[in-house]
Amino acid sequence: MPKTVIYILVVAFSIGFTSCKKEEKSAVEGIKLGNKAPDFTLPDVNGCHISLSDYEGKLVLIEFWASWCPYCQTENPVLVMLYNAYKNKGFKILGVSLDTDKNKWIDGIENENLGYDHVSDLKGFDSPVANMYSVSGIPHMCLVDENGMIILITNNAFDVATMVEQHY
Repeated sequence: MPKTVIYILVVAFSIGFTSCKKEEKSAVEGIKLGNKAPDFTLPDVNGCHISLSDYEGKLVLIEFWASWCPYCQTENPVLVMLYNAYKNKGFKILGVSLDTDKNKWIDGIENENLGYDHVSDLKGFDSPVANMYSVSGIPHMCLVDENGMIILITNNAFDVATMVEQHY
């Protein structure tokens, strides 16, 4: 095979492993670095409502994920280690699941040992919150500072780890 064909195949293959994608991209303009993170309220696994504003004054990562997403499963161990290392300094993670089956969502939390807060409306990519945050693929992560400003948008847990470590 010519080197060009191999290169194209490698690039195409790599792009396919960056996230679990929504079938259609949302027409919503989206959130931007430096803007205030839009507030939202969703139920947790017990049906209690949690809002982003509940984390006011804290550094919080909003992590859009799903139990069925292999790329999320790859990023989760880094997030778990990061959370455990910085939770006593005030760092929070709010997992927003794009699952549509509550049992699979709960099993995913348990199987991945995700000891931080989780919410979901169980609407998958049709979730109004996912639309609000222009989520077209997962994992999708937004790091929000103590003032509610978005300081990072990424699909890579190592990017988050770098920012959190710099923050503290």
